[in-house]
Amino acid sequence: MTRTRPRAILQALGLLWVSTGLGFAAGYSEAVKAWDSLALTVALMLAVAVTLTVAVWRGQNWGRFAYVILVVLSFTELVATWDITERPALERALEAVSFVADAGSFFLMFTAPGSSWFESRPEQRDEA
Repeated sequence: MTRTRPRAILQALGLLWVSTGLGFAAGYSEAVKAWDSLALTVALMLAVAVTLTVAVWRGQNWGRFAYVILVVLSFTELVATWDITERPALERALEAVSFVADAGSFFLMFTAPGSSWFESRPEQRDEA
């Protein structure tokens, strides 16, 4: 018997990509100061987002925990540098909305019915 992926997982992944886009937009002005690092930054962000998306899509528990760890590290860095670095209000607003999207994604992945996707064995999941 196969189980169908909960709609909450699709919504959580949508929020992950919203957060990724907002995070890129928030950091764009810093990255643009060093054009050579812009391509690397974009490639790295996309690689991480794709890896996390595939892991969560497949119900691999490490994917959702890696996502949480990355967001906690990012949030910690933001808080630690809040008074040190001057950043435009728009960048701070984009980062704040990005963290709200992350929180929504976490809620969907760690509460029912989304959390059930990570509890079943791979052979029970409908991967389609």
